[in-house]
Amino acid sequence: MSERYFAFGANVHPATLERRGVETHSARPARLDGYRLVFDMPGIPLVEPVFASVEPAEDHVWGALYELDTGALSRLRSFEGVAYEQRVVEVECAEGRVAAQIFVNAGRRLRRAPSRRYLSVIIEGARLRALPDEWVARLEVEPAFYLPVVHELWSYGFALVDRVHRRLVAPARRR
Repeated sequence: MSERYFAFGANVHPATLERRGVETHSARPARLDGYRLVFDMPGIPLVEPVFASVEPAEDHVWGALYELDTGALSRLRSFEGVAYEQRVVEVECAEGRVAAQIFVNAGRRLRRAPSRRYLSVIIEGARLRALPDEWVARLEVEPAFYLPVVHELWSYGFALVDRVHRRLVAPARRR
C-alpha cells in the first residue's frame, strides 16, 4: 500500500532517507498552508539543540511530498521517535491538494536556534528538491547554533549512531 509523506526538516534531503534505508517511489515539491516552520523539538544539548516541527499559523511551509510504501513510513517513524506525533494534513502540489502524513512535535516545545549542521541539511535538501528560491532564502537567514570542534566531533558520532540504528531496523520491503 502506498502512502504520502510530507517532509519539511532533514527528511527533505534525499541523503537522509537513503542513509536511513527508506525508499520512496517519488518526490516532488509541496506546500503546507496554515502552518509555519519552527525549531522547537528538544534535541541533544550542545550538539543538536532542537529539531524542526510545524505549528498552526498564518504562514506556509515548503517541503518534499514523498510517495512510499506503508513499511517505509513505519521505518521512518522508528527514526522520528515518540517525541513526534503523526498527523494527516493537506498539502498543495502540482496535482492539487492531497492528504499526506507529517510528523510534528508532540510534547514540550523548546524554541532555540538549530545547529548549523542540521540547518544546512535542510537548506541543501530544499535546493535538491527544487523548492522555491524564496523558501531557501528564508531558511538561509534562520539563526544557527555552532560550537567549533564539538560540532565536528558530533558529526562523526551522529553518522555512527545512524548506521547502528539502520542495521537494527530492517529495511522496508517494496510491494
